[in-house]
Amino acid sequence: MNNHYFYCYSLPLEIGSIVKPGNWWRILKTYKVGSPVNPWLLVRELIFEQVRREHYPEKPSRLESIYLCTSEDGIKQFRTEAGRNLDLIYRVELVNSDASQHLSDWKLANFQNGDDYTSFERKAHSYWRAENIDQSELITTSSIRIVGTINP
Repeated sequence: MNNHYFYCYSLPLEIGSIVKPGNWWRILKTYKVGSPVNPWLLVRELIFEQVRREHYPEKPSRLESIYLCTSEDGIKQFRTEAGRNLDLIYRVELVNSDASQHLSDWKLANFQNGDDYTSFERKAHSYWRAENIDQSELITTSSIRIVGTINP
């Protein structure tokens, strides 16, 4: 696999900083009824996790992973489509290359009007089978090390 990956984060990090996996799940667990967040994010992740546990248990949990793009163009497109234009882009390396990993397409987790439980299940199966990867995303349970920055 690739030696360097690309990561978005809203805070400035120094070269050599270590980022641990699982932050997305930490954020989702803070959601409360009535808060100004999209509860479908939580629903999607729980459906993806249920499908993984039932059908692809050898794959790493998205809830315990960190999300990386495999190319600079890919991370820039992700940042734009996710509306994270204030995020900084980092070039990173895995701290533990033996940690559990899965390569799939980050677009399979995107929302479309009309999505529901069944469509999320279908997307989850495609995600875990890594079918027709257009925009590759590596999820891994490894921590990452910041090795460089990418200018916007």
